[in-house]
Amino acid sequence: MENRLKSIINKFKIQSKFESFQELNSGHINDTFLIKTTHKPQYVLQKINRTVFPKSKELIENKICVSNHLKHKLKRLSQQEIQQKVLCFVKAKDNTFFYEDKDGNLWNTSIFIEDSVTYLKAENTQIAFEAGKATGEFLELTKDIDIAKINTILEDFHSVTVRYYQFKTALQNASKENINKSKELIDFIEEYIGEMLQIDNAIEHSRLPLRVTHNDTKISNILFSKENKALCLIDTDTVMQGVFHFDYGDAIRTICNTANEDEMDTSIIEFNFEFFKSYTQGFFQEFKSATKQEIKLLPISIKIMPFIMGLRFFTDFLNGDQYYKTSYKNHNLDRAINQFTFIKRINNKYSEINLYFRNKNFL
Repeated sequence: MENRLKSIINKFKIQSKFESFQELNSGHINDTFLIKTTHKPQYVLQKINRTVFPKSKELIENKICVSNHLKHKLKRLSQQEIQQKVLCFVKAKDNTFFYEDKDGNLWNTSIFIEDSVTYLKAENTQIAFEAGKATGEFLELTKDIDIAKINTILEDFHSVTVRYYQFKTALQNASKENINKSKELIDFIEEYIGEMLQIDNAIEHSRLPLRVTHNDTKISNILFSKENKALCLIDTDTVMQGVFHFDYGDAIRTICNTANEDEMDTSIIEFNFEFFKSYTQGFFQEFKSATKQEIKLLPISIKIMPFIMGLRFFTDFLNGDQYYKTSYKNHNLDRAINQFTFIKRINNKYSEINLYFRNKNFL
């Protein structure tokens, strides 16, 4: 492995020699490595999962487009400051931003953001507030990107309609054993599917403006300084056109769940209302472009995003775990139970959530 990674990183215009590597295991999809070199900067080398992302070149084009736009918007900062706030990608020696290996896999390299930390869940209201700022700032800074320049990497990525169809297809082909294990989940999905289509319907009827969205704003994709100040969003593989409810709701999904994403003890899963308020305050401190119609649908987005993730985890379980990396036999089933349990906990606080938005003026 070491010789292979050394060979691949040397296809890029790095500033010093390969010394060692460390695998980074935060993501479900791609293979990512910290490449340590003899001198700073260090680098993050990533192999794009071409099974999940068949449009790997377009994916990298999106990442570069957003990176260049953010660097331009923050040009008042020093280069060192920009490299703390923006994912800065390194050109390959052929002046592209990727290397294609003999198996057809694409690799890209970015500058490692030094002295940064990530969290799998929020530890306090300050982290929640700063996470809101990071997501809001990303959306505000990218609001003037021409969305026609952004490639669609995964069609209907956050479409409840499509995810529900995929679930129904998987259910038809699933083993009796897997179906018998999950009858309660199947009933839950059928009970809530109508409510969960509200954003799909709003997009279909052009009631929400399309924007550049990150589409994977879980808290582990936000870098923080050691002083717990938000630095930037990372993992821009799924940057596409969308509505900002996707980014707001997905962040709430991971920040306000008191348990980890694959926690099996559902009794410790709760919706942290204080974290919700802190995140929302940070988000709107930076994001100034929301309309009244968009804000009206924010409360339901808090339920829709865990519903989508629950559907995706459950569908993958029914399909035999083909998409997400798993650590044990029923890992995706446990993840799905976790997400659907979280929706139940949100329901317990839903009147308070709606009241909070009615009492706040974010415009």
